Amino acid sequence: MQKIEIRSFTDKDFRKEYGIPLELSVDPEQISFGKNIFYREDKQLGSTGGDIKFEKYGPTSLSFKFTIDCTGVVEGTEKGDSVYDKVSEITNLLYVYKSDGHSPAYVIISYGELLFKGRLEKMNTQYMMFTTKGIPLRASLDISFKGFMSGEEERKKFSKQSPDMSRLVTVKEGETLPYLCHRLYGDSLLVREVARFNELDSFRNIPAGTQLLFPPLKKN
Repeated sequence: MQKIEIRSFTDKDFRKEYGIPLELSVDPEQISFGKNIFYREDKQLGSTGGDIKFEKYGPTSLSFKFTIDCTGVVEGTEKGDSVYDKVSEITNLLYVYKSDGHSPAYVIISYGELLFKGRLEKMNTQYMMFTTKGIPLRASLDISFKGFMSGEEERKKFSKQSPDMSRLVTVKEGETLPYLCHRLYGDSLLVREVARFNELDSFRNIPAGTQLLFPPLKKN
């Protein structure tokens, strides 16, 4: 039986794995995968309508529900298994602050042909079927993730798109980021936004040959 596998990482490049991969022993009840796009309204003064201009793609999302069953009727569970322990294992992998990365984990989720990179957005746990001592035997988890791409992955993705959406530029000798922002946007003051989008520590002294992605930005 195919299982959902969740791997946790402390870095955004998915190189420093945290702990051991977690396999969910039961099939998810459902899997939802979402995409979204952000637009900005382009209205003229006094108009009630107007065009909506493409601004950027929003992060993808993934959510699914599954049940942890420690009643002994589910294959793969053993007598003495604890619902609390299994929920704690998932919580530690996805939610707990990782000191190495100074944030909660980045995760890779695989299930069949599905491969998703992202971070936990929300996790709701509902406990059910309690023993006479108040110990739960089942828990229903509803988990959602927000998609994540490193700057390098995003540049590779958008470099194949229409130049009306984004432009991949190779910096030439003598060119500066303010100059390129002025040439492409007509506004050199957008340097900080472009630098942040390309994960640059500084917008000064960018070596020739560096590839930068210039996303759709509104002129100030």
